[in-house]
Parts: sequence; C-alpha cells; structure tokens
Amino acid sequence: MTQSSRGGDRATLAYATIIRNRTLAALQGPPSVAVIQRMVDEIHACAPQQTRFKCWRLAHGWTVEEAIEHFHAMCDRQRIKRRGLSERSWREWEAGSRPDRDYTDLLCRLFETGPVQLGFAQDYTPEGLRTAPPALDLIATAADEAGSHAEQAEASELGSGALERLRTQVIWVGKRYVSEAPLPLFVEMRELQERTRRALDKRIHPQQARELYFLTGALCGLMANVSMDMDRLIPADTLARAAWTYGKVAGHPALMGWARGMQSSVALWDKRYGDAARYAEEGLTHLHAGSGATRLHMLRARSYAMLGRTREAAEALARAQDARTAGRDELHDEIGGEFAFRPAKERYYAAVTQLHLGDPGRAIEAARDSLSLYAAGEPENRSYGCESMAGAHLVVAHLMEGDPAGAEEAMEPILALPPDRRISSLGATLDTGRALVSAQRGGERIARQIESFCAVGLPQQARHAISERNR
Repeated sequence: MTQSSRGGDRATLAYATIIRNRTLAALQGPPSVAVIQRMVDEIHACAPQQTRFKCWRLAHGWTVEEAIEHFHAMCDRQRIKRRGLSERSWREWEAGSRPDRDYTDLLCRLFETGPVQLGFAQDYTPEGLRTAPPALDLIATAADEAGSHAEQAEASELGSGALERLRTQVIWVGKRYVSEAPLPLFVEMRELQERTRRALDKRIHPQQARELYFLTGALCGLMANVSMDMDRLIPADTLARAAWTYGKVAGHPALMGWARGMQSSVALWDKRYGDAARYAEEGLTHLHAGSGATRLHMLRARSYAMLGRTREAAEALARAQDARTAGRDELHDEIGGEFAFRPAKERYYAAVTQLHLGDPGRAIEAARDSLSLYAAGEPENRSYGCESMAGAHLVVAHLMEGDPAGAEEAMEPILALPPDRRISSLGATLDTGRALVSAQRGGERIARQIESFCAVGLPQQARHAISERNR
C-alpha cells in the first residue's frame, strides 16, 4: 500500500467516523437500514475514490474482521451453511473486485440491500430519476482533493500554500467548536494534528517551523477542551500541558498563557484550587494584557473564591476588567473562535465567582448579563456551551435564594440542548442545583428535570463511542 493510499484510508475513516457519530447522536435507538443507506451515500460522497461496498462496512462502524464475524453470524441465524470467507477476499471486494453470485447474494442479505447499492451491479435507472448525492459534501470533497493534490505537488518541501491551508483549517475547526458537537470535531482535530506533525518532518524554514508548532499546540488546546467536555480530566491536563510546550517551542506567549489557563480550568473541576490559582498566575507571566489576560484574571478570581481568599478574588475581578482594554493578541482576538474570551463569557465567569463567594444576587445579575450579551451578539460567536453554563449557574443562584420558580424558568432553554452538547461541566453544575433543591419544598419537579437531563449527555455518549470502537 502506498503512502498516499494510506492517507486516503485515514481520511475516509475520519469522514466515516464523523458522519456515523453525528448520525447516531440524533437517534433514540439503533439505526435503521434507511439510515445506514443515507450514511453510505454521505461517506461515498466525501470519499468517492472508495467502493460503495467499503462504505457500507464503514457506515456500520465495523473493521474487516468484525464484518466477517457478522457475516458468519448472519449465516448461522438464517441457517445457511457457512462459507470459507477470508479477510483477503473481503479486502479484494472493497478494492473493486466483484464476488460471485453466491457471495453477492449473501452480502446483500448481510447488509439488507441489493447488488446495485453495494456497487456489484450496474444501475440502469434514467439519470433524472436517481437520487442525487449530497451536493455540499461533494463540494467539500472537491475542495479537499484539490488542496491535498496541491500539497503533494510541493513534494518534500512545505510550500506556503500547504501552510496557509493548515492554518485556515485550524482556525475554522476552532470557530466551529463554538456551535457544533465536540465529539465529531475531535476526530477532525486529531487528523489535522497528524498533518501538522507530518509537515514538521519536511524541509522547512525556521518561520514555518514556528507556525507549525503554534498550530500543533493550538490543536492540543482544542482537544484538551473537548476532553474536559467529555469528563476526561487527565487527558485534558496532558493535552493542555502539551499545548504549553508547543507554545514555548514556538515562542508564542499567547498560546502559553492560554494553555496555563486551560490547566487552571481542569484543576478547578478537579477541585485542586491551589493548583488552579498557580496555573492562572503563571499564565499571567506570559500574557499581561488583552482578553487573554482577562480570562486568566477571572480564573484567578474563581480559584481564590474557592480557597476562601475573598479580598484577592475581588481584586482579580477588578484587574480583569482593566486588562481587556490594554491590548490584543493573535490567538484570542484574531483567530478567536473557542480561543476568544468575549464580554459575554467574562460575565458568565463572574456569575460563577459570585456564587463561590456566596452572593447569589450578584450571580443572578452577572448570569443575566451574560445571557443577554449572547442573545444580542453575532450568531457565529454564540457559544452554546458557555451560554448553557451561564444558564445553569442562573438556575443554581435562584435555588440558593430559595426561588424554585425562577430556577425552572432559567432551566427551560437548557432542557432543549441535545445530548451531544450536554458537556460534562454542565451536568456537574446542575447536579449541584439538584442537591440544593432536594432540601426545598416545591422543588421536586425541577429536581426530576435535572436528574433526567444529567442522565444522558456528552460524557455518556463519549464512553459509549469508545467502548464500541474497542469491541
């Protein structure tokens, strides 16, 4: 197998994983044959160089070995004599060879479809009556093929076009994180990072190396965020630490400061409040001004509040407001997306800090400010994760004030959040609210809502996806 074919297989597997995870996340139960067919069409549209037979296996999420096991199990269920099907034969069919009539019939039984759909027979339906493949996916595929070919044309040296493309893709995956489900994006981030690391093995100039180390570190940071959303704190800390190291190698203070802030966030959720404060303080030695520094001051404030250092928490809140207007940097203000720290997110952090300081009244005010800013802001900057977290802290603040009716009202928009966007910290915050309301009269309804909401979320989906992959 050539290097290019291995790269094509990896890209196809990445497409298939993204499509399958996204599709299954929207279902209440196992996919029907019709749903599998739609996934096959979408995978084939993204990877038209692959046979439709291979796309059927990928749509089911099977390895070749698993597909053969399912084939034999199907024979046993239908009381059909087992055949001596080998891995070599299966791979030959996926490469374009056609099985004989007996095997074609059995494979159609396995996938509950026909030979045309498996790519083993010609479709003579008039062109105008055929189902068109997804146009948007074909457009994306054409662009991806053109970009990949352009990269190959630059041979062993990394050209400016390849580097620009990598940078653009990193920027866009960071922007999409604000509004899209994290789990499929993680697959893309990992594939992108593999490409940035491969690019570092080419003949590159020092400035290109700096850019590639920066992009690799930025992807580590994004993957750290996804890991934390899925309640995987140890991998999140490891990835954040790697982001800091890449930032140091690249000589990129903004990335180093952001990465220390990510470690501070992980430590906060891990209840290591002293570590959280130290990480935020160290981040400020690299990042002195601008919205990135504001984020670090807000993380300091949250950490100090949890440590009972009330005066220092108040001082950090004041410093955060002053830092925003004092400067800008490439990561937080130009690339933005998940790296941005806009006023709406600052007010959400303020609500968290006020809750930890035992002031639910100010927390309600800050959470409402945050929600208003998100509602009035640009749609592409409306982070569903931070907006729902602001709402969750508003729920908790109302419950702290003994106001279950206000908490129920704040809970309504959160209940509409799909399971693949119910990040770990959201469930943990609402579970705190459930503990509060259990001791209050009239709070049974919202307690049940919270319990039901927290039972199905992104961490559970991630664990299921990992266990399925390892089966």
